[in-house]
Amino acid sequence: MATYKTMQRASILSFLETNIGKAFTVKEIIEGIRSNSAVSCSPSESTVYRIMSDLVKNGIVRRKINQNREYQYRLSNENIGKISVRCKICGAIQHIDEKVCCDIIDELKHNVSIGTDEDIEILGICDKCK
Repeated sequence: MATYKTMQRASILSFLETNIGKAFTVKEIIEGIRSNSAVSCSPSESTVYRIMSDLVKNGIVRRKINQNREYQYRLSNENIGKISVRCKICGAIQHIDEKVCCDIIDELKHNVSIGTDEDIEILGICDKCK
């Protein structure tokens, strides 16, 4: 199946590249594109879902489920294997050192029968919320 380089696809990729290191739901992507005055038309929700599905399938974008059970998307050319620690009260996020992430993910791959998508989130309570 051919991949078309549409204005909507370009605006989505531009938005994700501008916000590298962050993950967004489809609605957040649409809002972000709409807030950019340089974009003349923003894609519909169904168009964004279709484009994101294609980008995930082609390995350009990675997808994970957030605490609200919504898909969040980010570019896949970021560091592979992120482990985030999220406060379950305030939502603050901290990332674990990349070397430690690689060691933990390798350990999981070799010793656990449940696979991961190499993005792992650990829930806890931060010092401010204790």
